[in-house]
Order: sequence, then C-alpha cells, then structure tokens
Amino acid sequence: MSNENPISEREREILKLVATGASNQQIAQQLNISVNTVKVHVRNIFSKTGVMSRTEATIYAINHGFVVPERFAPSPANNDSVLIDTPQDEPPAPTVEPETVAEIVDPGDSPPNPASIPANHPSLPVSAPRMLWPRLVGALVLLVVVISGGLLWAKAEPVESPTPVLTPSTVSSNDPDQRWFSRAPMPQPRAAFAITAYDIDRKLYVIGGSIDGQPSAAIDRFDPENNLWVSLSNKPTAVSHIGAAVLRGNIYVPGGIDASGQVRDILEIFDPREQRWHTGAALPGPRSNYALVAWEGQLYLIGGWDGTQVRSEVYIYDPQRDAWSTGPTLPSPRQDAGATVVAGQIYVVGGSDGSVGLRESIVLEASGRQARWISMTPLPQAIATPSVHTTISAMLVFDPAQHQSFQYNQSADAWHSVSLPDNADIAHTSSMLGGSIYFITPQGQVQEYRVLYTIFVPATGTNY
Repeated sequence: MSNENPISEREREILKLVATGASNQQIAQQLNISVNTVKVHVRNIFSKTGVMSRTEATIYAINHGFVVPERFAPSPANNDSVLIDTPQDEPPAPTVEPETVAEIVDPGDSPPNPASIPANHPSLPVSAPRMLWPRLVGALVLLVVVISGGLLWAKAEPVESPTPVLTPSTVSSNDPDQRWFSRAPMPQPRAAFAITAYDIDRKLYVIGGSIDGQPSAAIDRFDPENNLWVSLSNKPTAVSHIGAAVLRGNIYVPGGIDASGQVRDILEIFDPREQRWHTGAALPGPRSNYALVAWEGQLYLIGGWDGTQVRSEVYIYDPQRDAWSTGPTLPSPRQDAGATVVAGQIYVVGGSDGSVGLRESIVLEASGRQARWISMTPLPQAIATPSVHTTISAMLVFDPAQHQSFQYNQSADAWHSVSLPDNADIAHTSSMLGGSIYFITPQGQVQEYRVLYTIFVPATGTNY
C-alpha cells in the first residue's frame, strides 16, 4: 500500500491556506491565481481526501502535518487558566461586522449547540501582506484553543503540560462535571448498532442494531441543535454488530449479522442528502464486530468476526473504483476494537480475541515501501469494547465496562488516566460531532461530552 499523499503540491499549498481560514479570494491573491482556479483546487482537495467541509479540511491538514499550530502558541503558563495579553500601544479599531471562530465558552451553561469552525469566513483586506497574516496567525492561534480544550478535559496529571493559549478572559476548564449533558433518549432502544456523525447536516445517524435479540433495519437521526430524533426509511438489510463511516458525502455500512444469524459480506451505502440506499461491492469475506475508519479517501475495515472465528485481515475499500483490496494483516486477530486517525496514522486500540479483552494497541506504520503494524504502549488495562475518539491531536479512550477513561500522548507514547463523573453514561456506541462526543447506551440513553468549546469573538481591523 502506498503512503503517498493523494493531493498535489499546489493543492497542498492551497490546503495550508484553507487551514488558516483564508477565503478563496485571499488564496487567489496570495498565490497569484484566479478565484475559479482556487475553487477547482479546493473541490479536488475535498474529493481526494474525502472531506466535506473546510472544518474537516483543516483537521486533515493538521493531522497530516501541513499545519503545525504549536509554532504560533505562546510560552507555557498556568495549566488551570489562560489569559489574554492585550496590546496597549495601538488598540485596533473594531469593524462593523463580527466573525465567528472556534474558541472556549463556560461549559457550565445550559447545553448547547456544539459549534464548529465556520466553513467560510468574511473577506479580509489583502492589499498588503502585513494586513492578512496577523489575522491568519490569529485564526491559527484560536484553533490552538480548540486543541487545548480537548487536552484540559478532566482532572488528570498529563505527561506534558497543556500548551496555554490566548483567550479574551481567564477560563477554568478542568472540571469534568461541567462537560456532561443528558440529551433526548433514542426513540427505540437497541444494541449493537452503527453510529456516525454527518458533518454536512450536523446530525448523528444510528443505523441497524439489535432489538430484543433480533437484527433491526431502523435508521434514526439525531439533531443535537434541536435535541430531536427523527426516524428515516429502513436500511435494505436488517443487521446488527456493524459499524458506519462517512466518506465523500455517503455513509458506508459493511457486513453485519442478519436475522438468520449469518454474518454477511454486503456493503450498503446511504446518501443522507437523497435519503436513498444503494449497494457497493461485496467484501472479500463476511464480517461483523469489526473496526471501521476512513483514511486517505478510503475505508479500512479492521479485524472482526466471520461467523466462525475472530479475524486479523484488513480490508480496504476504494469508493472511486467500488472495489476492495487487502491491507496489512493485524499481528493477532481481534474484534470490537476501537480505531481512529491521529496525526495522519491509523491507531487500533483494545478489543477482544473472542475470549478476553486486550490491552495491546497498534499503529499503522506506512512510511516505508510496505505498510506494517507496529506496537505502541499497551492500554493501562484490557478494554474489550472501547470507545475511541480523536480531538485533532489527542486520542481519548473510554472503557464502558469499568467506567474509566484514558488519554494517549502520542509524542511520549504514554497513557494517563482521567476521571469521569459518576453519572456519566458511556458506551462503545459513540460518535464525535463538532466539539462533542455523543454516547448512546443500549437502553437508549444519550449523553453528550463536550470536548471543545466556542465563544463569539468580534473581528477587529487595523489601520496602516
């Protein structure tokens, strides 16, 4: 498997500017190309990387090392709060209209609507480079606020002190009890379902699963903004023990266990915009209880159960060719593992060998001519059904069975434990949307854990 990035050098250059918050017009002037040319490149970037918004493009750029926010971060300060350093010599003149950027709010307020970095930003004057770059740097510093919000999420002793960031006021963000909110329960509780976040409409999709031991074809959509559930048309095939992932605007649901108890090799694809299903190429073999992750414009189906035994194969689906191929085999079979992408690499955490939970965690090393799995520091404890999420640069792992959670420090290859409120309902079935992780239990309870925060910051202009 090749590790070459799917985007060209020019597209990479444009992606870096997109990640700073620059508009198409600003990018065009910066690179001396037309706005239409920029639009074509941006569309190509979205298509090749599988992202659907500038928010996802920004996260992609950070995960793949095209943008390094830490270069703009100030020097370390107190871990519990962050302060603004306001210039005194020449205060900027306010503009007529404000702009919204991702930052921090008090999590103790009533629950809320998780916010995200806007896809489009108001045009900025670009007559001189010194007028553009302070704002671009400022936008990137504000993005660091989002990153730090994810790293200050609980009462723990991190391996490294979180990087302080600039905010308009002192903010305390280390109380986990202020980050958890109960949301409207799922209309019909079920287990072993797939859940995924769809960034385009900012909603969660719960697909299939098991009701009273029987596979379900039900689809329910949750709108966090309005705290509302809506039932949609059923999936063509009722299955349980499945996963789902979003790629190129579609939701992919492979395999699963049907009503006869058979493990299937089907691939069913849902287009939320058209509310329609269609069928993709069959898997190389039947699978359920797999880990599923989108990476580099492809789907990686990792391990799982084939109806007879736990498997170690990795299947890779290319949506452009509607074809599966085989990736690097896992060092050992596992099912129900967690998988996520951190800094451009696929991590597989925990799971079960069919008898006991696993501590072993691995990362896909793709820097050489042939990709291979390498071991990382094992989990502090075995987790048979982990819930795993990435907040731009940090990996969070939840253990529903033991009601515990851990954070992974990639640079130190180390784990540390973080505390959870006693009443936090966590589950293997979970998904991250915007700045929040949503857990849905088999009993239908829904809990939101707000990892990231937002505030409204007025834009300022500077006269030269």
